[in-house]
Amino acid sequence: MSRGPRVSVVLPTYNEREGIAELVGEILAVARPAGLDLEVLVVDDASPDGTATHVETVFRADPAVRVYLRRGERGLASAIHRGILEARGDVVVIMDSDGNHDPALLPLMVRCVDDFDVVIGSRYVLGGGMLTSRFRYWSSYAFNVLIRAVLALNIHDNLSGYLAFRPALLRGLDPDTVFYGYGDYAIRLLHHVVRGGGRVLEIPTVYRFRKGGESKTRFFAYFWTYLASVFRLRLTRR
Repeated sequence: MSRGPRVSVVLPTYNEREGIAELVGEILAVARPAGLDLEVLVVDDASPDGTATHVETVFRADPAVRVYLRRGERGLASAIHRGILEARGDVVVIMDSDGNHDPALLPLMVRCVDDFDVVIGSRYVLGGGMLTSRFRYWSSYAFNVLIRAVLALNIHDNLSGYLAFRPALLRGLDPDTVFYGYGDYAIRLLHHVVRGGGRVLEIPTVYRFRKGGESKTRFFAYFWTYLASVFRLRLTRR
């Protein structure tokens, strides 16, 4: 049997001590029976609640789990970029660290990277959804419709953040033009991929309830930032 790709799961964290160990354990429990050669890389922004120390303590004996501690830096998008740079895998999977993203989808997403440039765990294709909030579901749905209309992207969930791809996808890309801000980095990344002729696959996923702690996803707090990102991409499109 041929050996599959090495996979790096990147988890950006800030104050996720309450649920992060359970999530990492769940990822490993899915990956190992599926035969994935996997590492979990927790990129922590010096969380005051001791997230990094907690992960290091719980998984001290497991070399598949690594922690990268950032000091003097803060932000989801830049933490994700740091994780991609530190990743040792042939395939990188980006997941939320609150447990919204279901690890059960990991083996299928990794397999599909063989045929697509980016694989998205999508709420807005047949079979996808959210268990958490109908209001958030429909608000995000409406915003994705706007993104598709303005940028002419045939992608249903531009804000999922559950992404799988090969790091070579970023070759030639200026990271400073993509990896800043919050979840809007995904809009810029997918826009770059599609404009470059890349192939994107959306696989249905259902968002779960977070595994403790306080949600940092405040869609309406970031609405105007996201909207500005969309129209900036439209105006600068070449």
